[in-house]
Amino acid sequence: MQTNTEINHHVMYKLVKEKISGTLQEQSSLQEDTIQTIIDEWKKLIEGTPPMFLKTILGIDEKNIRPLTETEWNYLHNELEQSFNVRITTGILVTGEEQKTRDLSWWTSKKQLQSDNYYLNNYMTYMKREMPQKVLDTINEDTDAIMNNLADPDLEAFSRYGMVVGHVQSGKTSNYAALLCKAADAGYRFIVVIAGGQNNLRDQTQARLDEVFVGANYSGVGQLSGFKREKMPASLTNAKNDFKIETARAQGTTNFDNMQQPILVVIKKHTKTLDHLLKWLDIHYKNQVDKAMLVIDDESDYASINTKKEEDPTVINEKIRLLLQKFKKSAYVAYTATPYANIFIDHTAKNEGAGRDLFPSDFIYALEAPSNYFGAEKIFNKENDKYVVEIPNDEAVYELDEEIVYPPNEIPFIIKHKKDYESEIKRLPESLKDAVRLFVINVAIRNLRNQRKHNSMLIHISRFTDVHIKIMKLVKSYYEAVKSEIKAYGNIPNPYQFPHLKAMKETFSTRLKDIEFDFGTILKEICLVVDSVQIVDVHQKAKTPLEYRKDTQNNVIVVGGLSLSRGFTLEGLSVSYFLRTTIYYDTLMQMGRWFGYRIGYEDICRVYLTDDMNKKFGFIIDATNELVSRLNDMREENLTPEDFGLAVQLHPDSLLQVTARNKSKYTEDMFLEMNLDGQIKETRWISKIPADLDANETLLKETIQALQNSGYDHAASDSHVWKNVDKTIVQRFVENYYLYKHDPLGLKSRMPIEFIKEYIEAGKLNWDVVLYNGKSETTFQTDSVQVQRQFRTVKEKQGYYEVANRQLSRANPEAIIMPAEFKKLKSHEMRRKLVKPVLFVHALALEDENKNKINAVGFSISFPIVKDSFVNTVKVRINSVYKKQLEEAYKDEVGEEVVYEDE
Repeated sequence: MQTNTEINHHVMYKLVKEKISGTLQEQSSLQEDTIQTIIDEWKKLIEGTPPMFLKTILGIDEKNIRPLTETEWNYLHNELEQSFNVRITTGILVTGEEQKTRDLSWWTSKKQLQSDNYYLNNYMTYMKREMPQKVLDTINEDTDAIMNNLADPDLEAFSRYGMVVGHVQSGKTSNYAALLCKAADAGYRFIVVIAGGQNNLRDQTQARLDEVFVGANYSGVGQLSGFKREKMPASLTNAKNDFKIETARAQGTTNFDNMQQPILVVIKKHTKTLDHLLKWLDIHYKNQVDKAMLVIDDESDYASINTKKEEDPTVINEKIRLLLQKFKKSAYVAYTATPYANIFIDHTAKNEGAGRDLFPSDFIYALEAPSNYFGAEKIFNKENDKYVVEIPNDEAVYELDEEIVYPPNEIPFIIKHKKDYESEIKRLPESLKDAVRLFVINVAIRNLRNQRKHNSMLIHISRFTDVHIKIMKLVKSYYEAVKSEIKAYGNIPNPYQFPHLKAMKETFSTRLKDIEFDFGTILKEICLVVDSVQIVDVHQKAKTPLEYRKDTQNNVIVVGGLSLSRGFTLEGLSVSYFLRTTIYYDTLMQMGRWFGYRIGYEDICRVYLTDDMNKKFGFIIDATNELVSRLNDMREENLTPEDFGLAVQLHPDSLLQVTARNKSKYTEDMFLEMNLDGQIKETRWISKIPADLDANETLLKETIQALQNSGYDHAASDSHVWKNVDKTIVQRFVENYYLYKHDPLGLKSRMPIEFIKEYIEAGKLNWDVVLYNGKSETTFQTDSVQVQRQFRTVKEKQGYYEVANRQLSRANPEAIIMPAEFKKLKSHEMRRKLVKPVLFVHALALEDENKNKINAVGFSISFPIVKDSFVNTVKVRINSVYKKQLEEAYKDEVGEEVVYEDE
């Protein structure tokens, strides 16, 4: 346990950091050397000022005054760099047809100028303590754009429907907190925040809004010198209590006409809570309320969406719509990081009783993440496996292979399991023990870096409460054994003869390659913090609540499921152990609590995943990037949210989302549509059947011979390019290529071959064809055409080889046919410059994990964006197994009528 002396040692560092941060906040702009200049000034001040004067300058007890070490100054500089030298740009706005005809500057050019901006000024003043000025400026600009797309509360009547798309754990709450402050300044009198489906998220959101908007109990903005008691918003909910009629009655808030201050309600997305709110409004207002209301629907893709027929909508969807109908003036803004479900709402849907559905027909606004955001692209980058630790197949499997006989004590975790699975769990897998050890090491490293803040580890392997409890008990038991050994032997010379300490050192050596401390230094700190680690489970039955206190450092290992899946922030999260799965990619993204801001400790963050989950997250990134890119194009083309909705539904990597979100009553005949414009599709899975390999080799030779014999424009350096090729040659190649036969639609490998065949059949354009030269030791030759094969590492799977890093073509394959001025563009930007599709054929030299060498053939196709997009429809028949997977995933992940086991 740390002593007061050891804690006091860090007071000086903390205060100097606060002082410099305050100075930087006051800077209107930061030059490249501003931070270093201010640090140098403070160095001189501390070195040249007697302690008796320093204690006044710093507001510190004289016994805590000491010079900072050079290492501490370096840490300070790095943290300030990451906090203040942040790049962030304003978002992307797409508006609806009717919206384009409205007054879209009412806020910035009129109302804001007439307002004292009291709530916004409080918010911005308070948030300067937490955010760089550049970030606050961008939040201000973003929310100005969103406000302009709401409506002036002075209008007689209105309804607006919009959506704001952010990134998981990227600060959407900060954005909508600024938005509701501006709405309050503009004259919106009733503000409802629907804060997710779990109590912990609602409570966390309420506490945050109390701090930055309400000033409850004179905390947060309530401590600012300009805070006015008479303008304090009336909150009908608090950090411990959701909305109840009795609580609202106690506030005495019943007549909006007499209210000068705004009313805030923060509710859980639950049938009963919405019911109570509607009933309370009906008691006091028999007719529509003649005041402006703003509804912010956080995590709006969860439970708000109508997944049933319009004549009988789902309960939560209907009640949100009824709430909006209760006011003559209403604005609904959906906030989400995964907008797929919102976009699948039928934009024409209307119910006589509930009113129109929640499709964001008026506007969509996509937020940009700041440069210091630790997001999916950093973690799951194709070229970077630094942050991901693969959970091996012998420790976790989707379901047990009936042909394998497992020793009793070596049965792996089963990802797909039922409620009573807890009785089958006998031990922790080694990878989870490794993750626990890494977390303890990380706590020590952050302390040594003077980052004595909260630390968290997440364990998410099930949706069932009983499984959480069992895992928590096993983790506690393991940690107690580790702790005992550390306390007994951690401080003796060479303690690595003891198994847990030896394993701890091995974890450090394996997982953290470039840390500035040796393990001996880290172990000394571990000995001080080992008692502070708590293991808690988070669900409705949990006896110990998860709480991050303001007066002490909390180090917690958190075991949970749905309660931690959406919106809830785990403070200082550095290790995640994740075994949940779903066929819904947007649900996977929401489960990813490991995204966020990791200033000063990004290098020690790790996510433990199976290889399958790692690939799925990679696919999500590719698909989402393409969609946001398309949104930007739509802004430039003056298109609407309805057009974006169509783009999402027709996106090649949205096959699973389209099937799931439409629900289709799970009929076995399904019609899927797709638009391939601006995409690249590759054979990431190569059939390993010898006959298929031979047939594809022959096919490639025949295709090259046909190209040569047809007299097409042919350029050859190392690689070969044929220009303006008739589609019949491409068609023959694609039709006759042997793919892995158990993925006929490309739902898993993301090579939608049936759609590609239809695209070629219907297309009128000629093609370019490229045969790449590689760097392997083996060659491919047919007649006069010869290239070195392209070397690719693969993983051997059942029936196919999977190309490593999910990328067959490598970066920017289109560059080979591009004019010089386009060669430096990114791949997706190049595809927007294409005038015809390109077939890339690859003669491959594969190498598997066992160093076996295999010759193979693959192909990629880049599709241009054409004026008259070709959208093709394919009727598919799904088998009962896939149908069952859809139904199970539906029961697991969506719908407010579902009873979740961890609630």
